[in-house]
Amino acid sequence: MKMNLQDGLKLAAVAGLVLGLRTGEAAAEPSSAQRQFVGTWSLVSIHYIEKDGRKVEPFGPGAKGMLFFDAGGRFATQVMAVDRPRFASNNRMIGTPEENKTVSQRVVAYFGTYTVDESDHVVTLHIEQSSFPNWNGTDQQRKFAFTADELRYTAASSTANPAESAELVWKRLPAGQ
Repeated sequence: MKMNLQDGLKLAAVAGLVLGLRTGEAAAEPSSAQRQFVGTWSLVSIHYIEKDGRKVEPFGPGAKGMLFFDAGGRFATQVMAVDRPRFASNNRMIGTPEENKTVSQRVVAYFGTYTVDESDHVVTLHIEQSSFPNWNGTDQQRKFAFTADELRYTAASSTANPAESAELVWKRLPAGQ
């Protein structure tokens, strides 16, 4: 088979396109720190650290939560108090003012994308939507550290956290649990 100049240029263009796509794939590979985040995490503890150093459990003792990070840079978080009273109506759309207040104050959920700054040990959560609407469209930074199967991070004070900072500890769950 004889190749003319036009066929050669077409082949070179296709090869360049494929090579360019492969290079883009390599550039999209998560960093080693980002790979450490990937997985499902269960809340171990959450504390607000007051200005005087006192630790407060804002969701009460035994708070439950799940945190998910995927390799594509997406995350989702849910944290809630375990002692929330059931709604008398058995309908989440028909709560008393006190029942609704408890849900508002003792549950937080949010999701979006995340980026990791390995050198500063900071993960930035780019929040798309949150049960606390003031967080919608905001970025929040957390200093992080990994120890064995735990992720620890600290968040500075915010509109939802008037304390000096918040410290959260998460335990990695094995796949399938």
